[in-house]
Amino acid sequence: MSTALNTIGAFSGKSGPEPHDVEGRGRASPAMRASLLGACALAALCAPLQAEAGHDVFHIFTPVVEKGHWGFEALSTFQAGLPKQDEHDEDEDEGEHEEHGHTAVRAAHEFALHGAVTDFWMTKLALGVARQPGDGYAATTLALENVFRLTPRARGALDFAWFTSVSVGLESGASHAVEFGPVVSLDAGKVSIVLNPFFEKTFGENREEGIAFAYGWRATYEIADKLAIGIEGYGEVENIGDAPDAAEQVHRIGPVIYLGHMHGARHHAHGTSLQHGGHSEGHGHHHGAGPHEGHDHEARKHAGSNHAGDWHAEVGVLIGLTEATPDAALKINVGTDF
Repeated sequence: MSTALNTIGAFSGKSGPEPHDVEGRGRASPAMRASLLGACALAALCAPLQAEAGHDVFHIFTPVVEKGHWGFEALSTFQAGLPKQDEHDEDEDEGEHEEHGHTAVRAAHEFALHGAVTDFWMTKLALGVARQPGDGYAATTLALENVFRLTPRARGALDFAWFTSVSVGLESGASHAVEFGPVVSLDAGKVSIVLNPFFEKTFGENREEGIAFAYGWRATYEIADKLAIGIEGYGEVENIGDAPDAAEQVHRIGPVIYLGHMHGARHHAHGTSLQHGGHSEGHGHHHGAGPHEGHDHEARKHAGSNHAGDWHAEVGVLIGLTEATPDAALKINVGTDF
């Protein structure tokens, strides 16, 4: 880890936003988009290929779900200072290491289409691409990821949702995976904290034993309307029933800068700003009779089109905290809404 900052120059070159009905000719309806995502996911699940379920890109899911909001994302990671067992193409310990966990990659990318089909369901179809040490780029995974709101939008500081995903490998010799867990956010004025404590179970011919714990979190402070700073952390513990030593676990943390609209932030929902102690105005979080009911309906009707053209970017450096973690990872995530 002491060499992390010195290795950044060696870079080689896991909460969807919010939605509403988008009207207009030439655009597919939300139902058609959902059908396309489902068909692609079904094709992936029926594929005979296998792959490893790694966490090679870094992304935080939030509870925000807004019907009709669709977007595209490109998530990228470039790593330096890989663990020794990952830097050798041929090594006596390499096979043993791969059995104990997934190998770190030099670079990884994820290209994803996401959208909220309803007020309580956001789905995302993501293709993963990675470059192993000494090899070229190859498609690694195809995943269908979902965020489900189990309660109405919260008016208070806390907000909750449930995440679940199925990923299918596109390489031989690695397992498929199911991942699930709660999504929790806490908003207090310009400060926001989001937690993603997820569990992962692999399946298929080359499945790994036990259940893994994979977490992600972020704490952010909004400086301006389209500028925020924060800290993110990610980690993974393989087989929590028989967890490896701390030095063999993967943990990292680092600063991140956020440009454009904050991806998945509650106070950017419905094209409004954060006011009155973290409550979003103009579009109530609960449905029901009241003086704002008509305004809420209109806001919901046009929210999807209001987000069209919005963009976001996240750039940060995550420093490895253990021997099994690469010294540094450069995170570059970009996305746009339509």
